[in-house]
Amino acid sequence: MSKLLPKRTEARFVVAIVAVIVGLNMIAIGVDALVPSPEGPRSSSFATSPEGIAAWAELARRGGHDVRVLHERPSDASLPSEGTVVLLDPDDFTRGQALALRRFAERGGRVVAGGLQPGLWLSGLGATPAWGEGGSEDARVVVPSRATGAAAAVRTAGDGHWKTGREALPLVAGSDGAVVLLRRVGSGEIALVADPSPLQNRLLDQADNATLALALAGDGPLVFVEGPHGYGTATGLAALPARFKWALALLALSALVLIAARWPRLGPPAPPDEPLFPPRRAYVDALAATLARTHDRSAALEAVRSAGRERLARRAALPRDANAETWTAAARAAGLSDEEARALQDITDDDGIAAGRALARLSRR
Repeated sequence: MSKLLPKRTEARFVVAIVAVIVGLNMIAIGVDALVPSPEGPRSSSFATSPEGIAAWAELARRGGHDVRVLHERPSDASLPSEGTVVLLDPDDFTRGQALALRRFAERGGRVVAGGLQPGLWLSGLGATPAWGEGGSEDARVVVPSRATGAAAAVRTAGDGHWKTGREALPLVAGSDGAVVLLRRVGSGEIALVADPSPLQNRLLDQADNATLALALAGDGPLVFVEGPHGYGTATGLAALPARFKWALALLALSALVLIAARWPRLGPPAPPDEPLFPPRRAYVDALAATLARTHDRSAALEAVRSAGRERLARRAALPRDANAETWTAAARAAGLSDEEARALQDITDDDGIAAGRALARLSRR
């Protein structure tokens, strides 16, 4: 493992930082998987956030409804033959797609559609009522019907209302205007919702909101259109959740940092911290070869003897005119043998090795 890490301290520091970031993100992903936090787009049956409608979908499922999710584009082929189709607060929806919902209602189905500040797509369902911002938080069912069930009082967030009905029957209204309108088309009906908050997670348990939600679900299958909320049909990497995409991106970034840290640098290699001396054996061999070419051993041996005597004199503080006994005593005190002591005093060709040993001992000490 150590071979994979860069040698430079700075590069290892960068790799450590990236590893910590990746580790923290992986821990966050694991915690989020075990204890998911509320998230999701507004008015989506997948959203567990306060403005989602996942609680409505779960309530209908527990109430015995056949709850489905439509990922693909609404069309005559993808929509069921009966039941209720819900589309609230779409992010990307066209008037042509809304026409498919209208045809579904004309065949006898129910469409629950609308949201805050609805766009031009709403005109595909027929005459478009004028939407207004704000509204009363306390609303009531003004015209009881199958679409409202036994609901009477409705609690809203006061986010919106319909200013005009345009041939639509107000089902739920507050002091500022209608919250839910009902329009008959063909054999079915369209419920137009100006403020989806009574059906959202945050207010579903308030007043008679849950009763209203179950009544709007109808008797047939309850289909939530999720493609406009970003949950369309996807394959490959696009089908992965966003948190896994971020994890892959961080892993790729850490791999790039590791490659960059291991990449060879431009320029000459860095010199060692301290220049090394040449091997002593090479020096001795070179000096021996030089002396061999001079054919004058006596001069070389005299140089060795003089260097040894000089080191011994400094160590023992001997005067230059000291006698032989004094030199011998000093040599023995320095740890030299008798042969080495004699070689320092009067050297011959046979004493060259002894003089060299004496010089080496004195040099080490």
